[in-house]
Amino acid sequence: MNPADKPAESGESSPQDPLSPDERPAMGQLNGASQGEPAGQATGAATPVPQTKPDPDLDEETTRELEMMMADLAAEDLNQVYQAPRKAVPRNKEGIQKCQVVAISGDDIFVDLGMKSQGVVPRQQFGDNAPQVGQYVELILDYYDPDSGVLVMSREGAVQAANWATLESGALVEGRVTGMNKGGLEVDLKGIRAFMPASQVDIARMHDISTLIGEHVRCIVTEVDRKDQNVLVSRRKYLQKEQAEAREKTFSTLHDGDVVTGKVARTTEFGAFVDLGGVDGLLHIKDLSYGRVERVRDVVKVGDVVEVRVLRVDPKKGRISLGLKQAKPDPWNDVEQKYSSGMRVKVRVTQLAAFGAFAELEEGVEGLIPLSEMSRLKRVQRPGQVVNTGDIVEVQVLKVDGKERRISLSIKELEEDPWAGAVEHFPAHGKVPGKVTRLTDFGAFVELQPGVEGLIHISELSENRVRTVGEVVSAGQEVEVRVLGVDPDKRRISLSMKPGVEEAVASESEAGEAPKPRKRKKPLRGGLGWEGIGDMGDLRGLGGVGG
Repeated sequence: MNPADKPAESGESSPQDPLSPDERPAMGQLNGASQGEPAGQATGAATPVPQTKPDPDLDEETTRELEMMMADLAAEDLNQVYQAPRKAVPRNKEGIQKCQVVAISGDDIFVDLGMKSQGVVPRQQFGDNAPQVGQYVELILDYYDPDSGVLVMSREGAVQAANWATLESGALVEGRVTGMNKGGLEVDLKGIRAFMPASQVDIARMHDISTLIGEHVRCIVTEVDRKDQNVLVSRRKYLQKEQAEAREKTFSTLHDGDVVTGKVARTTEFGAFVDLGGVDGLLHIKDLSYGRVERVRDVVKVGDVVEVRVLRVDPKKGRISLGLKQAKPDPWNDVEQKYSSGMRVKVRVTQLAAFGAFAELEEGVEGLIPLSEMSRLKRVQRPGQVVNTGDIVEVQVLKVDGKERRISLSIKELEEDPWAGAVEHFPAHGKVPGKVTRLTDFGAFVELQPGVEGLIHISELSENRVRTVGEVVSAGQEVEVRVLGVDPDKRRISLSMKPGVEEAVASESEAGEAPKPRKRKKPLRGGLGWEGIGDMGDLRGLGGVGG
């Protein structure tokens, strides 16, 4: 014992001393003998073999008295003390005594409380973490037995020895499940038979409570009937108490932004619940991954140990929001360094939309392929005409905006431009075959080759008056058209199905008819028209007309 920890030798009572000097028994009385008998000569005393010698740091007088007490207190005597009715000094619930372990003998641990007061505590209360000689432990004075002169101590919240004299409602006890009967389990509390209703076996409903038979369980006494010797216990209340303590501890130590480790307890359609040690936190599906998540079980499964970040703690509502992706670096932080305009990359199509397709460049980073960027060779009305979900395609990066988390992609930029050399392929006034692809109110579009379309305006469909485009052509019809003009910059080609001037002249010559001059829609100035001139002979003398 360190000198600093020893109480001062004085007549005053120490704050840690459980009994006043008048109440505290003399060391000669702690051996179980009467005041008139010499120490160590109590009738029927058996001397146990100490497993550990007393602490050599104790003073000689205290060591001698401790050895005398240990010599006279046999294991059987201590068992009688533990089982005896409590009397004299009640359990001290107010203060915890800091005691030093001075000796260990069998199943008993002897401690020094100061002012030459020694006590004993059952070793089983420490479980597998029994203290060593010289170590300090915190104990509560359970009671003082005047017959044996022993101060019986116990750990705070420790399992108490069950006996009819001390058993009371609310006590924490430990027993072994010995069997099952109608309505619950039978529990042996070291000689005392207790009953545990099925509803009190666990927090959650157990389908087969017989699996606990033979197991050692801790439970709380809920009812004691000493007259009929009936005891009811509840393992459920013990588990709830343990859970509440763990929950309180977790909420007191958890803060927003903390990164913690937990175990997936259960999953739902909207997320997963992670056990953080007595309390569950919700991991929402949108916080599972930076990428697109269709099903929770694709990312986490029950039993998985995961590292998550605490997004929000709400002790009042008892809620904890967690994020799995937030515990990892955000892939969009350096996306502009990884991808640049003009780069060719392979992507996986994740989702189709009316305006295009979303494609994943890496986990958590998606770009959009608009409909207009899907193909040069054909007109795309739906993204499914080019790609499907899950397809791996090569694209060219058009634009990267890390701040807005947007990337524009293109498939057609990697295809050969069909408009290259269109002026040479389709010379003006030349005739080419084509296929009508679609009709509009103002004309018909004709595909001249894959990726190249021209327009036949409604006025160029026929020499006759045309009211609707469908009167002349229909979608899918093979036609021969005449090229009026090509604008490669605007990607436009004007077409016509009307015959050219040369064709009209040739056609009329073959029929033996002289070509007729076209009628003017409007009369010439001065009221003169070609019809009114007729055979007027030589007009060279009419002020410059003719010649």
